[in-house]
Amino acid sequence: MNKSQVIVLGDACVDMLIRLPDRTRKRTDLSNSVPQLHGGGTAANVAVALARLEVPVALVSAVGDDGYGRWILEDLVREGVDIQYISVLRNAFTPMVIALVETDGERMMVVWPPEGGAQTQLQKDVVDRAFMSSASWLHTTGMCLRTSPARDSVLYAMKSARKAGLTVSLDLNLRMELLGLDDLTREMFERAIELSDVVFGNAEEEILQITGKDSIAAGAEYLSEGKRIVIARQGGRGAFVFTPKETFRVPAFQTEIVDSVGAGDAFNGGFIAARMAKLDLREAVKWGNAVAAFKIGHAGARALPYINDLRKMFKK
Repeated sequence: MNKSQVIVLGDACVDMLIRLPDRTRKRTDLSNSVPQLHGGGTAANVAVALARLEVPVALVSAVGDDGYGRWILEDLVREGVDIQYISVLRNAFTPMVIALVETDGERMMVVWPPEGGAQTQLQKDVVDRAFMSSASWLHTTGMCLRTSPARDSVLYAMKSARKAGLTVSLDLNLRMELLGLDDLTREMFERAIELSDVVFGNAEEEILQITGKDSIAAGAEYLSEGKRIVIARQGGRGAFVFTPKETFRVPAFQTEIVDSVGAGDAFNGGFIAARMAKLDLREAVKWGNAVAAFKIGHAGARALPYINDLRKMFKK
């Protein structure tokens, strides 16, 4: 493992993708609604995005000792992700996300099991082993900040990374429409934000909601606290960036929407890959937008570009 290693900490799951029929035409036509199994999980998706962009990456996670868990490990190995820090737990289920995708690409998601999946059982000892590798970036997800021991392990990892001089990034992944946000969970998110150098979030659904501000700029400024980069993803409008020194917007790449599942994870992977390649902030956001656009144009959260696909997009 070389110094450009990225550690991604968080959830790995399977996505069961079911494309819903166009109910304005044939309400009973289910020919395109055959369930499809894909790799998923907000952290695992970022790890795969990085691997496809030729960034050495390790995933710190946990899966159940079951068929889906084994499928995830095999899939990650095929993608070139280092899985040595993924725990296989006997008494835990590998989580599944059932995604019902409308014809316009929007989706409704249901998580099973709703509580107590393997991703909630991340342990600090695995984090310690991961940080024995030479890494320069830690990325993690708010999906693991809701339940112990995972949230304790995530906060511990973020503190350890900062002490070791790593860049630390956090994707909020609030999922308030599914999970709400009680006082304790809000406190955990605030602690994680404080430990971050870069915060990613959906502009309307996350940054406005967690800050209570009435504009994206005000929400991003609040989270930045004058010391971190905040990136508000805005879908087809691109991304708004707030830093202690400047604010700017980078437009999106226009593409036909096939499936928006995993677009935020794709953005994160593209952004981190660009920063690892020593590109400046604007160029990194452009990479994030490009990877997200590629993903949106294809079905499945893992419909992610390889480095040559990205180069072709930039030539157009």
